[in-house]
Amino acid sequence: MKKTLVLIFLLALFLFTLVACGGGNTSDDGFDTSRVIAVFTREDGSGTRDAFVSITGVGDNMYAEAVVENSTAGIRTNVVNNPYAIGYISVGSMNDTVKALSVNGVLPSDDTIRSGAYGLQRPFTIVYNAENANNELAQDFIAFMLSSEGQNVAATNWTRVNVNAPAYTTRGLTGTLRVGGSTSVEPLMQRMKEAYEVLNPGVNIEISGGGSGTGINEATSGVIHIGMSSRALRDNEKENLTDIDIALDGVAVIVNPENPLTNITIDQIKAIFTGETIRWNGIN
Repeated sequence: MKKTLVLIFLLALFLFTLVACGGGNTSDDGFDTSRVIAVFTREDGSGTRDAFVSITGVGDNMYAEAVVENSTAGIRTNVVNNPYAIGYISVGSMNDTVKALSVNGVLPSDDTIRSGAYGLQRPFTIVYNAENANNELAQDFIAFMLSSEGQNVAATNWTRVNVNAPAYTTRGLTGTLRVGGSTSVEPLMQRMKEAYEVLNPGVNIEISGGGSGTGINEATSGVIHIGMSSRALRDNEKENLTDIDIALDGVAVIVNPENPLTNITIDQIKAIFTGETIRWNGIN
């Protein structure tokens, strides 16, 4: 009788340990697929979020438990620090601390973004008001970004909008430009600034972030000369602003490198970011 009770106790202890440790759901590399997915998203007003929820069909139904971050760096840092996290960032902001998933079997790259094969993509846009349409320095910087020299800068981590862009000719202008907005566009704009200032040493370009909504609002009011946006202008915004695409960018769905997942479908992304799928073993 005692032996039977001991065996029952040991069996119960084994089953408890198995469940507690996620037994039966741990892959060969130690990733526990029974764990809850830690979902990270951008804030309202983010152009990256706007593009992501529109393309994936998440819309206004973002998972209530998703953690909101107000920058690309914030999303990336959380995914780096959590093996069970998922988020999305600009392809141009990718580095080897996180892993981009292929979407519907296609990895984001210059070729797949340009061809449209990679479905999660959007333009990087600059915007300016009527006053700055006549600002000589602002328009010269824009001409640089659309030139062959500027498009070569765009090609370093992003995708050109024009592979046959004309050459840029410096005019020797001087002064200060204020540019602000999307944190996804900001790394590209920083490189554009550096290349432009080499050719125009008398010009100082000040860059600030804040998100696409901030860039659009501040460009409208004239607080900045040029706004950065990673989403298209809405109809009411077009009344006061001119918009120009300076590059194309993919939205990378990112996970921790410890996650064995390599591919995800649009439907699976939608299920995760709306809260329909909450555990990694729910991705089939």
